[in-house]
Amino acid sequence: MWIVTPHSTDADSSWPRLPLMTALGAATEAGGLWVQEIDACDPAALFSVLADAPGIAFLDSAAIGDPRGGCSYLCIDPLDELIVEDPSSPDLFGRLRALKARLPAQRRGPLPFSGGIVGMLSYDAGRERLAVCSRHQPDTAPGLAARSYDFVIGFDHCASRAFVMTRDRPNELAAWRFARWQDVAQRTSRRPDAAPLAWRPCFSREAYSRRIERISGYLHAGDIYQANLSARFVAARPDGFDPVAAYLRLRALSPNPFGAFLDLGAGRTLLSASPERFVHLDSNGLIETRPIKGTAPRFVDPQRDRGAANMLAASGKDWSENLMICDLLRNDLATVSVAGSVRVPQLAQIERFASVWHLVSVVEARLKPGCDAVDLLAAVVPGGSITGAPKKRAAEIIDELEDSRRGAMFGTVFRIGTDGALDSSIIIRSMLADKAAITARAGGGIVAESEADAEYAEMRAKIAPLLDATGTLELSG
Repeated sequence: MWIVTPHSTDADSSWPRLPLMTALGAATEAGGLWVQEIDACDPAALFSVLADAPGIAFLDSAAIGDPRGGCSYLCIDPLDELIVEDPSSPDLFGRLRALKARLPAQRRGPLPFSGGIVGMLSYDAGRERLAVCSRHQPDTAPGLAARSYDFVIGFDHCASRAFVMTRDRPNELAAWRFARWQDVAQRTSRRPDAAPLAWRPCFSREAYSRRIERISGYLHAGDIYQANLSARFVAARPDGFDPVAAYLRLRALSPNPFGAFLDLGAGRTLLSASPERFVHLDSNGLIETRPIKGTAPRFVDPQRDRGAANMLAASGKDWSENLMICDLLRNDLATVSVAGSVRVPQLAQIERFASVWHLVSVVEARLKPGCDAVDLLAAVVPGGSITGAPKKRAAEIIDELEDSRRGAMFGTVFRIGTDGALDSSIIIRSMLADKAAITARAGGGIVAESEADAEYAEMRAKIAPLLDATGTLELSG
């Protein structure tokens, strides 16, 4: 079982306690998959011990009890790796398909994901998919970083159960692999405190307002119906900065259902506390996407908190913004779906998250025969909720008005299982750490009814939990 022992006596410490790993009962094996149940615990405790393993991927449904998540997956010891630096690479999706084709054939285990590909597809890879060139210098993030995994520790938060799912390799039996990582998990490892970051906005309030005015001009000229404008925040990377410590603090203060920590190679790390599922495909071909448009801050006072939710629910501007993106996604999905299968079972409904209220829609469809998870990703990136409508023209305006490429920000974290299922999130409420700096972005959809002050306040409400969790922001922003 997981034996949890404290390693700090500080009552205010945000650090998890360290686990030791032993088995519950006997392992089972079927269809090449070896499964060992273990006693469940907070997956962050195990992550804090194993996080320095090369190529780690942590898909973290940190909002325990949130029905939008439900399972977390800690993926280690990758079998294969694909990192494409150039987002304009013409064979990017072809290389992802080739990585998928090399996945070992095995049955699905006790959880929805028991092995397969986990990766990050950048916003710029999606922009290139739209045939939109950028005027900016290349970003430090890769266009695509993906690895295939055949050693997954899965946590079912609803049932309070956990499993190690792995398989034999030519030079090492699955049981021996379990024993090797069991030994690693028992090593005591103390992480440094999360060094505070000094965040700097790469814009002024006045500059942000001017960009909104420019978008308003395009709206009234009939170029677009909506564009998602974002702002960039940067912090120099302090000496000794530990991205694992920063992520643990972020997920503790802003738990969301689609969190992720990914090693992107070359000293780059993605830290994501995303509330937004992008697109989901089950093994039977059913597609679901959950676009978010419309945001209001949360408050400690229940009456004030409920008042903010009610105002958002009654906002015609936010409702129309959500409706436009919902319609855009319907069109995207139609290109890879069975004719007549696209439907909208939920439109602009209020949903509660850790630090904000959002309006969320649900669009469903059935995948067309002959298409797979890679076809679906290629059809929908970049996400409509972070571009606008029409998507290509909105992406052109975004590149014209923003000060840099978006890179990983507003891209997607995804997993593709050995059964062909796909799940993914939009990379918002997130940070990219490279060797020199840490970068974050936040923004919002601009429509004809938008007011600059309100849009600026919404953008700051979105970025505030991330900045508060990891450091301070210069007052000039």
